[in-house]
Amino acid sequence: MTEGNEFHPPKIYAIWVDARPESPMAGLSGFLSENSRRLFFTERGDAELKIRDMEALRLNRHPAAEYRCVEYPGGYDAERSIQAELLKTISLQADPEIMRYEVTDRIYGNTGGGCMVGTLAVRLPDLDKTIWINCNDEGVTITSADYVWNEDDSGSWERYEDVVMFEVNFRDDDPQSMWPLLPAIHEALAYTIQRETEYSSRLFSIPAKWLPETYRRGADPAYLKWAEEMEQSVEVGVNGLVVNDPSYRHQPQRETDTQAKVVYIASPLSGDVKRNLQFARQACRYAISEEMTPFCPHLLYTQMLDDSDPEERQLGIDLGNRMLRLCDELWLCGDRISPGMAGEKEMAERLGIPVRSVSTEEIQSMELSPTEGMGMSMG
Repeated sequence: MTEGNEFHPPKIYAIWVDARPESPMAGLSGFLSENSRRLFFTERGDAELKIRDMEALRLNRHPAAEYRCVEYPGGYDAERSIQAELLKTISLQADPEIMRYEVTDRIYGNTGGGCMVGTLAVRLPDLDKTIWINCNDEGVTITSADYVWNEDDSGSWERYEDVVMFEVNFRDDDPQSMWPLLPAIHEALAYTIQRETEYSSRLFSIPAKWLPETYRRGADPAYLKWAEEMEQSVEVGVNGLVVNDPSYRHQPQRETDTQAKVVYIASPLSGDVKRNLQFARQACRYAISEEMTPFCPHLLYTQMLDDSDPEERQLGIDLGNRMLRLCDELWLCGDRISPGMAGEKEMAERLGIPVRSVSTEEIQSMELSPTEGMGMSMG
C-alpha cells in the first residue's frame, strides 16, 4: 500500500424489512434472513433484485412488508431479523375475490434431457401481475417469473428459489389445497396433457384426483370414482380419451340377468346408406336374439343429425363414443371394418371393453321378420 493511500473496505448491503400495519406481522422489523441466515450482498443491484423478487410473490392486495436496501448496518439494529419464509407464507395467501385470470401465452417444449413441460402465462388483472404455471407428468410449479423459458427476460433460471411460489406433487398433494388457483392449474394441466399426447402419442398418466374437468366430462364417472377411491392414476390418450385400467372391469359386479348386458353395435354406414341401416337393424335383432341389449348409434343419431354435414357427423361420433364407455361389449358387425368402426375398436380396446366380431353370415343366419315399419308400441 502506498503511503498516504487510505484503505476503503468494500460496501456490504443488506435488506431492512418493516412489516406493514395491516400485516399479521405488524410492529416487527429487522434485516431479511433466509434459511436462518442473514442475507448480505456485495452489489446493491443484487439486493434490489432480491427485493423485487420478494414483492412479486404476493397473491393478495396487502403487502406483508416494505423493503429497503441499506448499507450494513447503516444505523439499524443488527440484532433484529425477519425470516423470508414467514413473509412468503403471508404474501402467498391467495385472495379468492381477486383470482380471476387471463391466459396470455402458452408454451410447450423440451427443457433438456427429454423433460417436456407445458407452461401457461397467467395474468392476474386485479393484482396487475403475471404468474407462470409449469406442468409435467409429476406435478406443477407456479412461479412469479418465467424461469423455464425466460419469455419475460427475467433471467430467473439461476434464482429459482427466489421466484417459486408453489410446488405441487400430484401423488402427495390434494387439489383443493391449491384453491383458488385450481381453475388456472387445471387449464395449464389440460394444455400440457393435450400437447404431450399429440407430441409423443403415449398415454399421459395422472392421479385421478387431479384430472381436469375437460377430460372428466368425457370419462366414465363410475371409473373415475373408483380410481379416486383406490388412489389410482388414470391414463389419457390422444383426443382426450381416458383409458380405463383393465383391473377396473374385473371388479366384482352385481348379479344381473343377461338381458342387462349392453352391447354396442358397430357396422358400416357410408356408401349404400339405406342398405347399411337395414343391416344395422338386423344386427340389433340378432343381439336381441342372443339376449343382449343392443345400442347402435347410427340407428339413433341419424334420426336427428345430418351425416353428410361434417360437423353434425362428428357430433354423432362423439355422442356414440360417450355411449361406448357405458357398454359391456363392442360388436363389430359385418365382413368389412370401416374407418369409423376401426376407431370404435381402438377406443374399446383402450377402455378394456371386450370386442367381438360378428360376421354377416352369422347375423343373417337367423330367420328375421321385416324390420321396416314394425309398428312396435313403446307405450
